[in-house]
Amino acid sequence: GETLRIGIVIQHFPPQLGGAERQAELLASELARRGNTVRVITTRHQRELPAHENTKQVTIWRLPTVSPRWLKLPLNLVTGFYAGLKVAWQLDVVHAHCLSPFVLGALLAARLARRPVLIKICSTGERGDISRIRGFGPTTSLWPLYRLADLFIAPTHAVARELLSEGCRPGQVAVVPNLLQDQAAPETGEGKRRLRQQLGLPEKTTLVYVGRLHQGKGVWDILSAWPVIRERYDAQLVLVGDGPERQGISQWRRESEIADSVTLAGYQADPDPYYRAADIFVFPSQSESFGNAIVEAMSHGLAVATTPVGVVKDWQEDAPVLRLDTSHAASFSALVGELIEDEKRRSHLGCAAAEFIQGHYGVSAICNDYLDHYHRLINARH
Repeated sequence: GETLRIGIVIQHFPPQLGGAERQAELLASELARRGNTVRVITTRHQRELPAHENTKQVTIWRLPTVSPRWLKLPLNLVTGFYAGLKVAWQLDVVHAHCLSPFVLGALLAARLARRPVLIKICSTGERGDISRIRGFGPTTSLWPLYRLADLFIAPTHAVARELLSEGCRPGQVAVVPNLLQDQAAPETGEGKRRLRQQLGLPEKTTLVYVGRLHQGKGVWDILSAWPVIRERYDAQLVLVGDGPERQGISQWRRESEIADSVTLAGYQADPDPYYRAADIFVFPSQSESFGNAIVEAMSHGLAVATTPVGVVKDWQEDAPVLRLDTSHAASFSALVGELIEDEKRRSHLGCAAAEFIQGHYGVSAICNDYLDHYHRLINARH
């Protein structure tokens, strides 16, 4: 079909950073691969990053920002508006990621230039996008301005319901799940053994957690259950990530008699080898707007034990994932223990998970959804 000129506006863009930024990067690459002209407008969150960069047919323009929050918010609003004014007339559609002052500035400029704007909501709930802009001094009354966007993209039905409850019109909200980079076939037993050796891990049944080391992610639920699990099974736990709980977890390890069975791998820009080396993914998070790590783990053919958060709530009961109840520590230990014990069940669950994810969240399918929305918004302007 007809190629488009697409501006992706996001306050932060890789290298590093988190799931929302990775989503923007994957989408930009796939849109460009299909022949569309893609321009990323973002802030220069690290001084060593170039102000202008061309990578994989994607042009990145990074604008200056500062650290102090009281100054960063108004400055990002102004720079976003400036960037929007400068480039909006060269674009067919503006695709913004997450609610931020930088995005708001670009949104207002795009409206002046009469360009359609779509905003992808990246987080929900008490710490989510909408709550955050309502909860900081001068930005508390800005939500009506964000609602000038032509369309909001929600990653799950729960996020869509939150947007509708916050005053968005039904036709102004669409559900498009997060996209997932296409994965190679899941590792075989020999491949897992080789990877564990490369990562310095012993050869035993391996449970992995990938995410922020934050109280809300349930890492302490895993550690609370771990002594019981470790007493019954010769298994190891690998925590991949960083965050405010790292120091407390390090202290727990120092004081624990089973410290040698828990590895703190720290932040990994590419956690792929850890997924591939593991047998089970455990993720007892309290709240997720989507749950990228759950989908990534399943795509690697892992048996996944998680709380019913984010996208898991949208799935039918027969989806190939085990739902944890963290309010009962004994059932948590028992369910995870059953997976450790039954290799055949793990393998069956992992194969079904990989097939399920590729059918629902592959890059190509999700990119098609976005292109359909872009064309609809552009046609509505004519």
